[in-house]
Parts: sequence; structure tokens; C-alpha cells
Amino acid sequence: MMNRQSAVAPAILIVEDHPPTLKIVLELLSAAFPACRLLAAGSAEQALELCAQTPPQVAVIDIALPGMNGIEATRRIKSLLPDTQVVIHSSHDLKIYRDGAAAAGANRFVTKSRTFGDLVPAVGALLPSPFRVQAAPDTAARCGSGACSLDGNALH
Repeated sequence: MMNRQSAVAPAILIVEDHPPTLKIVLELLSAAFPACRLLAAGSAEQALELCAQTPPQVAVIDIALPGMNGIEATRRIKSLLPDTQVVIHSSHDLKIYRDGAAAAGANRFVTKSRTFGDLVPAVGALLPSPFRVQAAPDTAARCGSGACSLDGNALH
């Protein structure tokens, strides 16, 4: 039976071009999955380069990125690395985006307005069992006063 100590730490790739949102997502996932390696990319093109170096177990990808969008990035990552699981993380909660993400091969879709309740469970469900968690960490304690508040402009 595999345990956390003997398992190879999976990589989680976050693809987000908005630095404050990237910081929050990194803090949230780092607290929830301390045994995982976290990688960050500010564009789809950079994400593809990182995938070639360190194939991620899970990629959390924004849709609205400079250059190539997150749906096309998902399509390319799934083509190159079919075992990589993808969570689309977007402020665009429209059927056209959900359908496009699903058609590209995304496994989950989490809106940014639901980041604190839904992102950790979505990522955790896609990780190997020794690395899964049951609940999101206490974000207020982890993120400091106001740093993680959702005031309509915090997550883009």
C-alpha cells in the first residue's frame, strides 16, 4: 500500500495571468496539499513549456489568458499528456465556456466566485488517494486579513 512518504509527490500546475489571483490560489492549494509540488505559469505558452519539463497530475487553468486561451491550452495539454487532469478556473460562468472546456477535455469547472468552497475539493478529487484532503483549509487563517476576501475584484 502506498503512503504519503513513499509516493512521488504529484505536481499541480496553476495557469493564471492575474498575480493577486495566482497568489491566492497558490496559498490555498499549498495549504490543502502540502505534499504536492506547485508550479505556476502566467500564460498558456509558459504552461506548455512547464508541462514538457514536469508533467503535472492536475492543471488549474484560467480561460482568459494573454495569447492562447485556457480552453485551447487544455486541448493541447490533454493531447500531449492525456493523464493530466484539468480544472478550468474562470470568472466566466457561461454554458458556452463550460461546453468548450468539456469538449477540450477538462475534468472540472470551478468559477472564481466559488474558489474557496469548490477549488480544493475539485483538485483533491483528481489527485492520487494518498494526497487527497477532505475539506478546504481555513482560508481566513491562511490568507491574512482581507488578502483573500472576495469583493468582486479580488479574483480575475
